[in-house]
Amino acid sequence: MFFAIAPAISIAAGPPVASPASSQGDREGEPVPIGTFRQLHSDVLHEDRLLLVCLPRDYEESSRSYPVLLVLYGDQIRGYFAEAVHVVDRLSEEGSMPEMLVVGVANVERYRDLSPVGRRGRSSGIEPFSRFVVEELIPYLESEYRTKDYRVLMGPQAGAAFGLYTLARRQGLFDAFILENPFRSAPVHDVLMTMMGELIDEGLTSPTFLQITCPDREGRVDKTAEVEYMRRLEKMIADQSPRNLTLVTHYIEESEDFIPPLRLTEGLRDLFREYRFPDRREVRGLADITAHYAALSERLGFDVDVPERTLAAEADELSVRGATDSAMEILDYLIDVYPASADGYWRLANLHRERGNRQTAIEYYRKCLEIIPNMRPARDWIEELEAQP
Repeated sequence: MFFAIAPAISIAAGPPVASPASSQGDREGEPVPIGTFRQLHSDVLHEDRLLLVCLPRDYEESSRSYPVLLVLYGDQIRGYFAEAVHVVDRLSEEGSMPEMLVVGVANVERYRDLSPVGRRGRSSGIEPFSRFVVEELIPYLESEYRTKDYRVLMGPQAGAAFGLYTLARRQGLFDAFILENPFRSAPVHDVLMTMMGELIDEGLTSPTFLQITCPDREGRVDKTAEVEYMRRLEKMIADQSPRNLTLVTHYIEESEDFIPPLRLTEGLRDLFREYRFPDRREVRGLADITAHYAALSERLGFDVDVPERTLAAEADELSVRGATDSAMEILDYLIDVYPASADGYWRLANLHRERGNRQTAIEYYRKCLEIIPNMRPARDWIEELEAQP
């Protein structure tokens, strides 16, 4: 059974905290949290669909909205869903990409729903499944959660064909695609090539990122023919340079994996390559930071929040340079956007203490303890400041 993820606090260049071992003794038998199950009835498909939802770590403590990463084959919990949660957590925590709502969709009949060509004499169900995503799944997510109008599709295995089909037939539904080779199944080769040819001739109406990973083998199965189709598509795109399409390909030679990796980490890093604040950019105050993310928002097409780590790091740099007013302005902004940030409160408490603002420092150290109850340095400073005459 899945449970809602409890918000976790990451301390980046921040205060030392007590060892987590001190709070582990009473957790015998508890489930390991990674997300929640939700069930959505589909009138389009005439069946229930099981969803898996992982919220960003500070979702409950903030009022921010988030982009969505939709994971096909979401029922492979220890595989694709757990990988997506892990990668998004790690990259967002280090400031390489925004936090995201990760949503897995469980398979019912994957080849019926995800292939544009039916199998064994049956018709394809890809268009009804596509309608389910457009008419039911996305409206459901938008009504139940705080989402931004930016969506990434993670398409492993047969989900790759669905990804390319969706790119060609429903422009704008997803802003980015991270897929395996969509030409894994011979019956779909020409169908997908025809669809993509039409799309490339027309051009895309909005910026779209497409990463495809192609192994030459899957276990003992040779995939050279499938790779050649991908190379044909790559050449078609390179020759015609359709507007608004960015294609990144990864060819894996001598692959030993039965199910190859999607290279999700590489895809998200590349997609959000401008998200990390430039190291060499001069910062004199908050406006220099927000201007960078305003420009990035314009390019990506959604409002990009300034990363917590960036705000903390730039405040530290300004503090070292003696520009404490500017540092405090950034930190005030940080705790407004990230109200569960022990980083922000710790830094503000230290700056106020150094300025002699004892009561304000105590107030912020107490906020640290509300977030991390076993944060001994904050408790020590409160005791020392309260003991002062």
